[in-house]
Amino acid sequence: MSHGFDELIAQAADDTLAPDARVALDGHLAGCADCRAALRVQQDARALLRARPIMPVRDLSAAIRARLEAEQPWIDRLNINWRVWSLRVAPIAAVLAVVAVLSVRSIDSSATTTAATATAAATTADSTTPVVSALWSDSVSEDALLTLFLRARPDDPLSSYSSDIQNTSGK
Repeated sequence: MSHGFDELIAQAADDTLAPDARVALDGHLAGCADCRAALRVQQDARALLRARPIMPVRDLSAAIRARLEAEQPWIDRLNINWRVWSLRVAPIAAVLAVVAVLSVRSIDSSATTTAATATAAATTADSTTPVVSALWSDSVSEDALLTLFLRARPDDPLSSYSSDIQNTSGK
């Protein structure tokens, strides 16, 4: 219980207290036995710490570095003949590459079919086909899409703008 003088007591014990603060602390210490005891404890702790010999700190970084350099890398500890493995894995990798290429081509062909369906739907636009469907149509030019973007609302029927699409596509 130091009545808010903890920092001043610690500075006084370290002999780093400013002279004006020392006057204020001395005035308080004259009437407070608890704070005098706290200052004595701090001074005793400082004296004990100063009396201990300073031990040199071991440099652990050199020992750790030497140990790491002496260890064998994990990949070498596996003791695998990589030439044999590469000869066994290469045909499997080639087959997987061919399967991937064929899969991509089949996906592209299905995407082309989907695009063709969307184009057919856009060209046969009836009164219920929305303007948004023009985005998926390959037959609508970029200029026509820009015109639709600037003039149309997405939910409007595409047939109401078909003359704008034809005029822009014909340019």
